[in-house]
Amino acid sequence: MNWTRFCIETFYGIATPGKTLLIERQLDRPPLFHRSHDALNLTRHARNSRRGAWAQFDPEAVAGARVALLLRDPSELFVRMSGRKLGMMKTVVGNIRFHSRARAAERAVFHYEDIVARPDEMARLLDFLQLQPAPGYARPTAEDIAARWDETGQESRAFYGRNQASGGGSQTRDRPTDFTFHQRSLGAEEMQRLWAYLQVELTSDEMALLDRYRPAGRMRPPRWTDRARARLLFAT
Repeated sequence: MNWTRFCIETFYGIATPGKTLLIERQLDRPPLFHRSHDALNLTRHARNSRRGAWAQFDPEAVAGARVALLLRDPSELFVRMSGRKLGMMKTVVGNIRFHSRARAAERAVFHYEDIVARPDEMARLLDFLQLQPAPGYARPTAEDIAARWDETGQESRAFYGRNQASGGGSQTRDRPTDFTFHQRSLGAEEMQRLWAYLQVELTSDEMALLDRYRPAGRMRPPRWTDRARARLLFAT
């Protein structure tokens, strides 16, 4: 999300919702888009809020909207974002569920690895959002984005390191396409438990969105203990 916001502000000249990045946001203007780390509020961070990064949304109430799902490898998120706690992985489950249930005019899925490594995929995401550029800016083409790709990436990573210093900043600043950095610390049983949990909570169609991330080798099917653990997590 930080990289997407940085590209929007760089190429469109408009402020994005969240902490101030390149452009100061005017509070009297409606947000360009809504975002959430947990669209169904399964972790109860939002407390039924419709504002901020943990906002809750009703998938039945987005008729006419465009819904973009940004996915990252769950094994990376399990270490980087969730502190190896399955309970925080409810955010992944909830966002995928929201996307599959959203009564939106259009839905699309984008993967973190693609929008970091491929300017054409970032161009596809920005085009899907159909944002209006600020005066003096034009809607960028894939060629425009590619021409400034390396420079913009370096600026974004440097900015993220300063803006997110309290959270450790980027740990792959010098190798931004190392997309398995965090999960290499996971043991086999931790990996099995994570993916069994996802299989319990997601439908087969929803799991298919994560196919590219499934660990190599044969993963065991969920056990009754995995199902019991998932029921306990979603009850708390």
